[in-house]
Amino acid sequence: MESIRIKPLDILSESQLSEIRQKNDLRNIFALIFDWGLMVLGLYVFYHFPSFLTFLASVVIIGSRQFALAVLAHDGAHNLLFSNSKINDFVSQWFCAYPIFQDNRVYRPYHLKHHRFTETEDDPDLVLSAPFPINKKSFYRKVIRDLTGITGYKRYSSSLISIFQTEADSFSHKVSRIWNKIHGFLIVNFIVFILISIFFHWSLFFLLWWLPAFTYYSLIIRIRNIAEHCVTPGESDFDKTRTTKASLIIRFLLAPHRVNYHLEHHLFMMCPWYNLPKAHLMMLENGYKDKMCLENSYRSVLSKAVSA
Repeated sequence: MESIRIKPLDILSESQLSEIRQKNDLRNIFALIFDWGLMVLGLYVFYHFPSFLTFLASVVIIGSRQFALAVLAHDGAHNLLFSNSKINDFVSQWFCAYPIFQDNRVYRPYHLKHHRFTETEDDPDLVLSAPFPINKKSFYRKVIRDLTGITGYKRYSSSLISIFQTEADSFSHKVSRIWNKIHGFLIVNFIVFILISIFFHWSLFFLLWWLPAFTYYSLIIRIRNIAEHCVTPGESDFDKTRTTKASLIIRFLLAPHRVNYHLEHHLFMMCPWYNLPKAHLMMLENGYKDKMCLENSYRSVLSKAVSA
C-alpha cells in the first residue's frame, strides 16, 4: 500500500501550529547547563566517593547526558536550538555534536533525507528498523555488544576510517580536509581532558567520559531506534513512527528532552523538543488518537520488536 502523506495543517490549525513552533532560547540554555552540570556531578560523585555503585551511577548519568547532547544536536540540525541561526549552528556543533564525535554538517542532510523518505527504500535509516522483529537471543547478543563496548568501538572506528579515507587531489589537500572533519572533536575533547585533569584526575577522561560513550550510550541508541520506527504499520505518516509514553525516571535514563515524542517530531519538524508534549495533546484534542501509533512503555515496544 502506498504511504499517505499528511501535512501539518491537515492535523492542527494555524494557531496551534504557530503555538508549537514558538522557540524559547532560555529553555535550551538551561538544558545545556543541566546536561553538562549532571556530567560534572557524575565525575564529582565517583572521584570523591569511589565505589562500584558510584561508578555505575556515574556511567549511567554521563552516558544518558551524552545522549541528551545528541538530542539537542538533533534539534540544532533542525534549526530549533536557538532563534539565531549562527548561534544555533555554533552551539549545536561545539557544545553538543563535537563532544560526542558527531558533526551536524554531515548529520543535517542525512537526517533530513530520513524525514523525507521515512521507512521507504530511500530512507538512510531503514537498515535500523528493517531487521525487526528479531528473536530474544539476537536481541540479548546486541545488548551485550552494547554494554561491553563492541558496538561503540565499531561505531567510532568506522567513523574514523571514513574520515581518514577522505579523497583529495594532493596530500596537503587531504590533510586539510581531514582536519576540517576532525578538528572540532579533537579540540573539544582536548579541553574536556584538560578540565577533568585539573579538577579531578586525567584517568576519568577515559573511565567516565569515553567508557559511557562506548557502553551505556550505545544501549540507549539501540532502544531509541527500536522504539522510534521498528515494527510500525507504516501505512501513513501517523504510523511510520511512534510515540512512547515514559515515566520521569525512564525519560531521565533513556529519553531525555522529550525524544520519546517521535511521532509528533516527524509530523511537525519545526516543533522544538519542549513543545512536543503540547503537540501531542493538541492531536488528542483534535481527535487523532485512534490514528496515532502510541505505546504505553518502552517495555511494550520491546515485547513487539523482540519475539520469543
